[in-house]
Amino acid sequence: MKTQRVRNSEKGQSLIELAIMGTVILVLLAGVVDLGRMMYEYLTMRDAIQEGAGYGTIYPGYCNEIAARVMDSLPDANFTVAVTVDGMSCSAAYAADAAAALSYHLPSHACSGKTLSITLDRNFMVSMPLLGTIVDPTGDGVPMHVDIEDRIVRPECE
Repeated sequence: MKTQRVRNSEKGQSLIELAIMGTVILVLLAGVVDLGRMMYEYLTMRDAIQEGAGYGTIYPGYCNEIAARVMDSLPDANFTVAVTVDGMSCSAAYAADAAAALSYHLPSHACSGKTLSITLDRNFMVSMPLLGTIVDPTGDGVPMHVDIEDRIVRPECE
């Protein structure tokens, strides 16, 4: 049997390779974990906004309830919700509808066929320290934005 001699300069080579590759693999794993969390947040936001849009197309005059329906579907309150009807804020459209009902000559904004828009914003905080300095150097978070437009289906105006 022949024995191989290992030179003294190559004794720690495997350990150094393991340390370098282990670091690279851990950084990649951290990125995958944060990407998964971000995708989960986005899907949660999308589902919540669809819940609010479904409610808002049937009850377009209930602005606070639409926003509450969206917020109830979210895990925490660090979100910004905006509800608009035909480009006006929901409360302004509802006030315009109340004025139209009194004057009998203006069309209502909360009628069938009008567009209901809901937007949801949040800053996603990256949890991994090394990755956070690369992706989000300011520390404010990565901005996430979800919006949806739907047609109001309620036939009569409120």
